[in-house]
Amino acid sequence: MNEAAVNDTASLRAEVLALLLEPLGVDAMAGSASLERLAKDVEAVAQGCGCAGLPPSGSTLRWVSEAVAACIEGQELVRLATARGRTLTLSETRALRELMRLKGLRSHLEALEGVPVEALRADLAAVALAERVLPGVLEPFRRADQEWPKEIWRSIREIDVERALSDLTRPRITRQAAAARELVLQHSISAAQDLRNRDLMTRLEKVRDFIAAEESYEAVLSERLEWWRWLGPDARLGFRSDRRDALVWAIEARDTGAISGSTVEILADDSARAVIEHGLSTALVSTTASFGAPATSSAARLATGLLAVASQTDIDTLRALESWYIENAELFDRVAAAMDARRTEPDLDEALESLVGELALPTGAVDVSRSAYRNIQSILRAKAEADLQQRSYSPHAIESEDLVRSISRIGTLERELRDAVRTVPAVRGRLLVAIVGRTKSGKTTLRKALTRDANRTGIGRGAHRTTRKTSAFDVGAVTYLDTPGVAAKDDDFDAQHARAACDIADAVIWNYADTLRDEESAELQRLLLSGKPLLAVVNVKGRVNTPLRLELFADRPIREFKSAAEHATRIEEVARTVGVAPPVILEVHSGAAHEALSTEDRELGDKALRASRLPELERSLEQLLAERAIPLRAVRLAESVRAPLAAIHDRLIEELPHIDLALRELERSAPSERAALLEVFRIAGRDTSDRLEAERHRAKERLPDVVRELGGADHAQRWSDFVTGLKLEALVSSLESELDQETRKRGKILRAQASTPEPQDDEYLEVRPRPDAGGVGTAAAKGAATALLGSVAAKGIPKKLAPPPVVVADYVLTPLAGAAKAVSSEVDRLRQARDEWALETTAAAAARLNELFDERAVQVARIVADTTAHVGAQFEAQSTDIGRTRERFEQLRQLRSAVRSALDAIDLVLVRRFLALTGGDPATVRSARRTPGVELRVWTEASSIADVRACLQDRLVDVLTERIEIRSADEGNADD
Repeated sequence: MNEAAVNDTASLRAEVLALLLEPLGVDAMAGSASLERLAKDVEAVAQGCGCAGLPPSGSTLRWVSEAVAACIEGQELVRLATARGRTLTLSETRALRELMRLKGLRSHLEALEGVPVEALRADLAAVALAERVLPGVLEPFRRADQEWPKEIWRSIREIDVERALSDLTRPRITRQAAAARELVLQHSISAAQDLRNRDLMTRLEKVRDFIAAEESYEAVLSERLEWWRWLGPDARLGFRSDRRDALVWAIEARDTGAISGSTVEILADDSARAVIEHGLSTALVSTTASFGAPATSSAARLATGLLAVASQTDIDTLRALESWYIENAELFDRVAAAMDARRTEPDLDEALESLVGELALPTGAVDVSRSAYRNIQSILRAKAEADLQQRSYSPHAIESEDLVRSISRIGTLERELRDAVRTVPAVRGRLLVAIVGRTKSGKTTLRKALTRDANRTGIGRGAHRTTRKTSAFDVGAVTYLDTPGVAAKDDDFDAQHARAACDIADAVIWNYADTLRDEESAELQRLLLSGKPLLAVVNVKGRVNTPLRLELFADRPIREFKSAAEHATRIEEVARTVGVAPPVILEVHSGAAHEALSTEDRELGDKALRASRLPELERSLEQLLAERAIPLRAVRLAESVRAPLAAIHDRLIEELPHIDLALRELERSAPSERAALLEVFRIAGRDTSDRLEAERHRAKERLPDVVRELGGADHAQRWSDFVTGLKLEALVSSLESELDQETRKRGKILRAQASTPEPQDDEYLEVRPRPDAGGVGTAAAKGAATALLGSVAAKGIPKKLAPPPVVVADYVLTPLAGAAKAVSSEVDRLRQARDEWALETTAAAAARLNELFDERAVQVARIVADTTAHVGAQFEAQSTDIGRTRERFEQLRQLRSAVRSALDAIDLVLVRRFLALTGGDPATVRSARRTPGVELRVWTEASSIADVRACLQDRLVDVLTERIEIRSADEGNADD
């Protein structure tokens, strides 16, 4: 293992110990050795106080091992992504690990191909709305597609279909029809050549219908969210249920807390999805392993903290850390038990707190910010998890787009709030100080002097520059970064390495030597403008490489430092040029300080070391770190915790009033909409009943004419035609359509409608045959003739004789009169039978008509009643849904107050931390709040205003904010 890895391991050890001891306010700045001693003292105190028995060995080991395994998996993912040309951030690596453990991921990856981010941010209510609307929009599309004229399609859209149809209606011999035919055939396939104009028109009409359906589909989608195009891509595929299922799966995973919203969104990244697919296929990450809930709060701190601080550490270092932890697991378990028991055992708590004061921290007091911020976020997160519960909604909820929109907005805010109260970001405990300056300015020599390293290896000679990459070395609780020089003539990547080190450092030492060229001046200006705590060291480079020269320097150091004043003036000019205050400027002979370490004359060495002014540099640096670097570090930590909370707080302030207005409108309008819709139903039912009665009257007026047509062999068909002509079914259907349309206008759907019953056989009129007048007359005539001939024969007149007319008349008149009477009697009987049949049939027909109309009247009443009940149930369900949404909204509004309290608590911790750092009394500050601008307001006791102002306003304004306002607690506090 190389030197850097050893240093990283020691730093990780300090982080683990600091995480374990965090309830005491201990920070890793104390150093690994000091924290190890403190951990052993904690164990001894815990045993002396008789706290809970020693836990089983390894009670915290599982969580540390799982965190190390997670970090190693992250490294494997980074390697895999790098090999595929993808650079992963720390958060993306964490997100990929979360996703690859998510159940169902593999089965949904294919369906999520090409998914837009907007779809992954959608709410389940919006998905349900899309599921309801899209199939209806696609239905005309599907119908048009089923009748698609395959034999005509090629580039037919390029012509004016309407004009072509108009021209083809003309006779084929006309010029317009011929031109239209030729144009259509040019844009059709060869199979269309044999079609007649009439057939071409039929197919063109289908083309027109298809184009109209497609345009309608596109018009609907253009008014909806863009991700709907992904959910329902085109007419041929229709509604993609696999994509819907994948989207619902992702949303539910996010809403149930299995993964965060930002983690879901990574599924929309094609390159990240490629890494996921490759990782799943090669099993680089264990998809079965999962972190269980930590057994204790100490185990939870270790797991979450180690994941944050060790994610970017190489695998060998992580393995070394795990081995070290396993060797000391018994000690760590005992300390963890003490940390968990301290809240319930006051004596133990007091004894443990007294141990913290024994830590040797040259750079100031122990930083308690991280533990305080972690407690703030833990409380807020527990409250959020308890309050932000998913609510079930009725199927009717999706029928109100306004309600869907409100539910979606609330769900979005809930998810953002959950994401905002995640684990406190890691802050490396050791302070970082970068040493930067021109090439050959003596940076490495200064480093060796600060570390008391007498070895000359690495110190440059002549014009050759030695340091080409940044290296780290520790002094106490500070890690120094020795950087390559800036402003070299062949400046390749040296300056970039130096700038990167300055960007991550808590403070910077600018090593000035001899001159300040333009390139150096530009780098110095950049550092001054960055606001980094800066210590300018004018490095005197007089030769002291022999004992005699070193002794001369130690006796008369002023000779070497006399020229340094003009260099200090040059640095001050650069600061004034950019409009900032000059940094602290010190004159140091780092070469003399390094030579003093290797001289055999210890008295001379001590004298030369003092003369080099290196101790003054160390004291000035310690003061700079205490007054500037540590406060800035605390501000960075506070901002990293505060920023997401402040962002969600601002979002809540902006969104909640609008959601409240929308809910109030829904609550106000629902009763009036219900009353208005039910009144429409009542009027529609009444109008339909009136039309039925009018139709009944007209039908009865027509009944005599209809009855005259009945009685024959086809009377059943004639009666059926008459009943069908009344259009009673259409009347009922029009009522259903009217009710459905009125319901849809108000965002409702009639899922259950009263349908018209199918006609039964007994509905048809039973009619006996009508008496036949023609048949009866013929029979009467035949009877009269027979009676007449019989009468003649009875008189004795031979039939073959021809008697005189007078004689015949005499013989005929009498029988003929009898025959006439017989005919008349038969006709009267027939007329009476026909009248009876007409009366009977008319009565039966009228009764049947009344039955039919009564049945339709009952059906109309039933439809209105069923629809009214159904819609009433929908409104009741919607009212319940609105109530549930209102509950979620009120909980969100309460959580906004909790977020505001958390922000104030963070500001209060920060202000009290600074007061303690600058020698003030933290207890004098009652509350603190940062306003949206650049102002920090602090409320304190009236008698302490001057002291607080002296500690904060006079020395730390540029660290905290541009302006601090200190108020008396009697004048009002942050809750005003």
